Amino acid sequence: MIPLFYFITVSVVMLAIGLAGIASDRHLIVIVLGVELILVASIISLVGFFTYSQPQNTDAIAMLLALFVVAAVEVIAVITFYVHMKSMNVDFDVTKLSRLKW
Repeated sequence: MIPLFYFITVSVVMLAIGLAGIASDRHLIVIVLGVELILVASIISLVGFFTYSQPQNTDAIAMLLALFVVAAVEVIAVITFYVHMKSMNVDFDVTKLSRLKW
């Protein structure tokens, strides 16, 4: 069995990379990837904690499923924004998002 410390370490490293991606760049795709890394880091830490606490906890499975659904919806929204921005020839700099008005 994998020690809980490894789950926490991987989760903290991924959280730090996600926060650095959000804070360092103004490119929309990098910001969304940073948010996605933060979501995956939370899922990894929850899997670690739920594995060591109660393996048959149905509330934990429902929470993990909800997090996976949120991550999938985020990817769908990003793909939609990407296609819309490409059709309007908008730069992916988040400071220029005012051009996306209908």
